[in-house]
Amino acid sequence: MKQKQKVMIIDDNLIDQMITAHVLKKTYEKGDILVMESATAALDFFNSNKDDLSAIPSLILLDIDMPLMNGFEFLDRFNLYPEILKNACRIVVITGSDIPEDIELMKTYPNVSKLILKPLNHNELTPVI
Repeated sequence: MKQKQKVMIIDDNLIDQMITAHVLKKTYEKGDILVMESATAALDFFNSNKDDLSAIPSLILLDIDMPLMNGFEFLDRFNLYPEILKNACRIVVITGSDIPEDIELMKTYPNVSKLILKPLNHNELTPVI
């Protein structure tokens, strides 16, 4: 039996979490959705599960603008993990920022496969999953 895939949402905004989870549930019926309210909570999850690849999400939907640790800082720390863990995850940045410098900076991270501007909708997410 094929194992369910996991999607992780990393976003500090409760409304954005709910919208993203709702769109995912309509689009991604076969998987589990993990919601992390901060980048540090997500890193704690990865630190606790780094030796168990079956626990690692295959897709991360990452907000950039978060307090304490923003998405760029998360990406910097995520980049320090072993290749096997990094290769198990695709990262899609979901952001309300259309600042050209932020968009160009996101493109420099090899683990980021796509950028989607908020608000999230089904059509933008479908090709990703």
